[in-house]
Amino acid sequence: MDNCSLKRLITLLFIRIVFLVSFQLLFALVLSWDKAMPWWPFSMIATETVCLIILIIQLKKEKRPFVSIQLTPFTTFLPLGKVAGYLNRKSPKNRVPDFLMDILLFLIFLLLLGIPAIMLNEFMSQNISVLRDTNTIGVLPGWALYLMIILLPLTQAFVEFPWFYGYIYPRLETYFETAGKNRRIVASMKALSITLAFFVLQAALIPLIMNPCYIFWRAIASIPLLLIIGFVVRLVPRFMPGVNIVHALMAINVVLQYWKIK
Repeated sequence: MDNCSLKRLITLLFIRIVFLVSFQLLFALVLSWDKAMPWWPFSMIATETVCLIILIIQLKKEKRPFVSIQLTPFTTFLPLGKVAGYLNRKSPKNRVPDFLMDILLFLIFLLLLGIPAIMLNEFMSQNISVLRDTNTIGVLPGWALYLMIILLPLTQAFVEFPWFYGYIYPRLETYFETAGKNRRIVASMKALSITLAFFVLQAALIPLIMNPCYIFWRAIASIPLLLIIGFVVRLVPRFMPGVNIVHALMAINVVLQYWKIK
């Protein structure tokens, strides 16, 4: 990749943030700020829809199928010796055993890394006053809840992580690898740092609360989970579908919080 490609990737990251903020401001303009707050999932849905269109266009230009960022976001493995060899072994003669081992390995990653990160995020949300005392859930009409329970999990699963870790991250890594000393691990760390920074910024701005303290702690609380997900996807790229499924379940949990106050 050349500098133009790097600029394009950074521009795409900025564009996503701009759309995310713009949709929330649009809801606020139409409904008033207080009434617009509960509608933030629809700002997320709208942003994912725009990003889906962008991804389809970009991948078409690259002559790559959309499924490539869903199943095989990275075509190379990190040089971690025997560890990399074990984690990324695939045998066409042993598809069923390999699939079962993948499920087991994914569950181990989830138990050892994913769940603790989710619990840490929840702990911070409940124990940091500005996060605990800021209500981001509100009453929505029934039609909106039915629409949300379909669209939010789907868009989150098929667009969000594929956007950051399926499309942006691998291409940034390729750029830094060819521009530097061809050390893939260093290139991967640089690429993950940039991708993570924008991902954390997004997490801090959804929902959009005009409180610097809230934005700061939302960002801090999101770092462990987003970092671990990026690490796992890079270490074992074929785990992306599993990560997307877990993400969809987390989106369903958000919708259920709305149903509880219906």
